[in-house]
Formats: sequence, structure tokens, C-alpha cells
Amino acid sequence: MSSTQTYRGSCHCGAVTFTVTCEPITKGIRCNCSICRRRGLILSDRWFTPEQISVAGTEALALYQFGDRYMNHWFCKTCGVYPFAEVNALSPTKAGQYRVNLGCVDGVDPFALEIRLIDGASY
Repeated sequence: MSSTQTYRGSCHCGAVTFTVTCEPITKGIRCNCSICRRRGLILSDRWFTPEQISVAGTEALALYQFGDRYMNHWFCKTCGVYPFAEVNALSPTKAGQYRVNLGCVDGVDPFALEIRLIDGASY
């Protein structure tokens, strides 16, 4: 039987907060696409459904899109931190699902996790 845990996270200034309910976070990913490479972040290794994530402070979010525009890259307008990305309705798969920036999740040390590299540059 799997156990779930609720994680809390936020941008740096706290204007954007979120909770994610999932199995324990033990892994992360690094992507080599142009935006992830420049951010240097570690993302959740799994996608979260809208039922698993709750976001507050959406009025403080700004959107950035590029390339095929399938991903909504959300960041805080105040502090500039990128808490998560969401697959938008243009995507043929995973629409409405999220990956979170594990550096924004309270109690998770992203540098202590097993990290898998993904080839986002080839998408």
C-alpha cells in the first residue's frame, strides 16, 4: 500500500504558495532544454494532476511560453522565482498536469535526491 504526503511550497517572497499531495518525493529531473538549462533547476520527476496540486496567489503569477507553447512556465512577478510549469490545452498529452520546482518545496533538499537527466532540447 502506498502512502501519500502533503508538501507545501512557495516562491521566494511567499506571494505564490502551493500544496502537492503525492507519494514521497525521492527523485528529481534536470532538463537540458534552453529554459531549464538556464534556470539550473531540479523539477519533480513525476507529473501532478490538478487534483494533486492546489495553488494560491495566482494573481502574482506571470506566464512565459516559447517553442511549441505547450508548456506554461509560471513565475512570480515579485521575486521572479519559478515554482512550477503546467502543460496547457494545446498539448496532445498531459494537458493540465504540473511539474514543480523542488527547490520551492519545504522540507525537500533537491540536491540530496536521485536526479535523472531528460533530453528536453530534442522535443
